[in-house]
Amino acid sequence: MSVNDNDELPGWMNYSTEDQLEQPVDTNITGTIPTWVTGTLYRNGSGMFKVGETTVKHLFDGMAVIHKFIIKDGKVQYQNKLLDSDTLTRCLKANRLVVGQFATAAFPDPCKSIFARFFSYFRPEMTDNTAVNIVPHGDTLLAMTETPGINIVDPETLTKKGSIQLDKLVAVHMATAHPHTDPDGTMYNLGTSFNHKQAYNIIKIPPQEKGEDNSFSRASLVSTFPSRWKANIAYNHSFGMSENYFVVLEQTLVTNILKLPLMKFTGTGFESCLYNYPTEQVLIHLARRSDGKTVTTRYTTDALFCFHFINCYENDGHIVIDLCAFDDGGIVHDVYIKKIKDGIFSNNYAKVRRYVLPLDVEKAEGGKNLVTLEDTSATAVKQADGSIFCTPDYITGDASNGVRMDLPRINYSYNAKKYRYAYGSELLTDTPRLTKVDLKTKTCVHWIADEGDQPGEPVFIERPGATEEDDGVILSPVFSLSETGRNAFLLVLDAKTFKELARAETPPGVKMPLTFHGSFIP
Repeated sequence: MSVNDNDELPGWMNYSTEDQLEQPVDTNITGTIPTWVTGTLYRNGSGMFKVGETTVKHLFDGMAVIHKFIIKDGKVQYQNKLLDSDTLTRCLKANRLVVGQFATAAFPDPCKSIFARFFSYFRPEMTDNTAVNIVPHGDTLLAMTETPGINIVDPETLTKKGSIQLDKLVAVHMATAHPHTDPDGTMYNLGTSFNHKQAYNIIKIPPQEKGEDNSFSRASLVSTFPSRWKANIAYNHSFGMSENYFVVLEQTLVTNILKLPLMKFTGTGFESCLYNYPTEQVLIHLARRSDGKTVTTRYTTDALFCFHFINCYENDGHIVIDLCAFDDGGIVHDVYIKKIKDGIFSNNYAKVRRYVLPLDVEKAEGGKNLVTLEDTSATAVKQADGSIFCTPDYITGDASNGVRMDLPRINYSYNAKKYRYAYGSELLTDTPRLTKVDLKTKTCVHWIADEGDQPGEPVFIERPGATEEDDGVILSPVFSLSETGRNAFLLVLDAKTFKELARAETPPGVKMPLTFHGSFIP
């Protein structure tokens, strides 16, 4: 249930309860941060990988650490704290992992009665270790993962001040940590049900009304897609949304729902129920946002695995879908801590892919490319059974040399609209760097990290009064993978030129663990 005790964790995974910052600390600024950059960058990620003598097995299983960068007048203060979830509280009390995580099974909880432990074998509990993302909804700050539990975070103290159980509000068992938010404040998310007839569900959460603490109480399901299999449900980490459509991938990495009840008996985590079928095809599901009805056209493509959509938009009778995708779902099995230590993860890369789906295909001729957009090499061909088989455009090359990146972000003002620029990072690869992709010219530029440094997700901040899409800055946390004691820092890039403007370096002795995703709140 744990990594070998004699097999020490890498230094960057050694964050503990003693490393928390109860109060923000000043950083040392090199360069100049534009004074218009004013607000707080919140980040979230797996931060603490060991509880007592138990060590989690997988990169996704560390206890959530919330980070806060307060930016004002060209200065930055930094703070981080373990999120005091019920999972963390119970694990610290027992001094071991007593709630199962994505790939790590739990030890028995000594605080539970023998009867409670017995019944837990038949009803495995879902962790509330919300370590994937942190996003605002109205004036509420939400820490999210892929279970239905959402923690409400106090933006000042970084402590939990409430929780939301989505599965108590709508009929889903899981949900992504990557919701979309419309300009009016309406939030949409993708929830998964382990009922194959209603496997994939779009959840709508209305805008937060004045004086209302929890608009999730009015959440509803607006679109539902069945699974093509009875015993398998595709695993999804995100979904797409254009102006008029929702986009859901039925990928070839699947959860075998027959194995879920056996996790407790076999001493395994949720990841043990995932199976990869690289010879199967991916289905691309569409539903209309206006009425939630699914589009009956069957769109297919060869196997891929996508953690992160970049953006989707409509153009001249087509839906353009941009995402970062691996060749198949094997990457989920590659981020065990032991494999990361062995450097195996560095051989697997996500690449930017563009799929283009023609919408009016009922009377289309079979056997020919139905994509009529001139600026893409993506194809869509009608098959004999009426389905549309799609091949991607790799933007800056083919499958072997397309641009490598993941953790993508855009100027969110262009979400669900036609756009030009995307920004991404390479996490734990042999070329740690940030990348800006120009989807119009099909070129990219990079910011290359110093040896041993790891840049995180690049968050775009638009300059007030901007008239161009890339007029702003990029914020990215950078921490050290080496044992040299280098200080972590917040990197500030000019989004247009991708040149470094400044870095805000943390004081000696301050630990900044891994982060996955986050949000900037002006």
